[in-house]
Amino acid sequence: MHSEMNVVSQQPVDSAPHKPRSKQRTNAAESGERNAVQRLTAHLSRDRIVRLALLFLDNMPDVHLKDLRVDDMDEQRRMRVGERVLTNFGSDSFLGLDRHPAVQRALVETTARWGTHNGASRAFCSVSLCEEAEYRLARWLGVEDTLIFPTVTLANIGLIPGIAAKGDLLVVDRQSHDTIHQAAKIAAADGAILEEIHPLCAESLERVLEKSSAKNRVVAVDGVYSMTGKIPPLKQIDEVTRRYGGILYVDDAHGTAVVGPRGRGAACLSLGGLDQVLMVGSLSKAFSCMGAFVTCNSKLKRVLKLRSSTFIFGGPVPPPYLAAVCAVCDILESAEYDRLLERLKTLMQRLIDGVRALGLQILGGEAPIVSVVIGDIEQTLQAGKWLFDRGYYVQSATYPAVPLNGGLLRILVNANHSDQALEGLLVALAEMKDHFRLGR
Repeated sequence: MHSEMNVVSQQPVDSAPHKPRSKQRTNAAESGERNAVQRLTAHLSRDRIVRLALLFLDNMPDVHLKDLRVDDMDEQRRMRVGERVLTNFGSDSFLGLDRHPAVQRALVETTARWGTHNGASRAFCSVSLCEEAEYRLARWLGVEDTLIFPTVTLANIGLIPGIAAKGDLLVVDRQSHDTIHQAAKIAAADGAILEEIHPLCAESLERVLEKSSAKNRVVAVDGVYSMTGKIPPLKQIDEVTRRYGGILYVDDAHGTAVVGPRGRGAACLSLGGLDQVLMVGSLSKAFSCMGAFVTCNSKLKRVLKLRSSTFIFGGPVPPPYLAAVCAVCDILESAEYDRLLERLKTLMQRLIDGVRALGLQILGGEAPIVSVVIGDIEQTLQAGKWLFDRGYYVQSATYPAVPLNGGLLRILVNANHSDQALEGLLVALAEMKDHFRLGR
């Protein structure tokens, strides 16, 4: 680890004659101004979910482990939080490419030429690097084209209301990422017919689609569920969707570059190709860069630019990160990627086998997300803090991210975790099981 972190107002003049305000009225106005933020805070704090979260924050401030400040980190996923050094099993930079020399070099060298930002919405102009990055992504994925957005959140928020308009049917998997649901609310407010399904499978989807008379039907689902690491039955869902004339929209953020052939994602793994679906991928997680993309062809790309509000009104991905995306594509198309992925899968399997041998219940394993089921909210938070105190950070996932009594320890495996760190985590999990009397 590094030894240190390199971490009078003027009153307006009014020349027009006016009557002095009464002191009482002035004090009341000033008091109202001071209390506006307090009133808003009190109002928002009455929300049920906010009340629950604040209750845990107030009653158990040491175990919540949210909003942590990391003071330093190194190439083996060790990080310093205050005076404590831990191994970070909460990083979604799955391939460790944030530490790759070629990716870092692309960022530095491109900054010298292009600066840190291109200074305009892409509706007005895009640097040529953006076109190159979209071409490189398309070539890697085996599709005609891609369209880059600033983040996955902004991609979903812009795309879903853009493709599911007034009178269209929008079917959403209830287990999908929150950003899909936020986008669906916007689409519904604009007049789309919204249906949520749980569980989303061929049978439940067919029951909804066969009743609809909508001409345009969109089915939105995660490629890899973010909390559990599971992959939904995409092949069967796609077959039903297309039989009823619809299109499948897959948010594959957690599968990008780590799931499927050459890392092309869960949708490609399940469907054999991406030319008949809209697949949204992340350029942050396994790519370790910044941004998101959606697969498309050249004609659809023109339309999506016109219909996606976040493309028009959102800021662009800065040029240095576009160059870094191209550097990652070089890695994904090389033999080095095979070695990185093999290392990642080896660590994943060792973790899965080790946790199962302890008799603990796990979810996932198809992506580098392995979730250990704890259940009770308080015990989930306490278990996460127990591991934290022993030098291992994992994410304690509780309601509303998971069901009320479905608390998880969400472990994210990275290719640059050391063998010693993984073995140490398994030892700590074994001790945690005994301490909390789990798996009995």
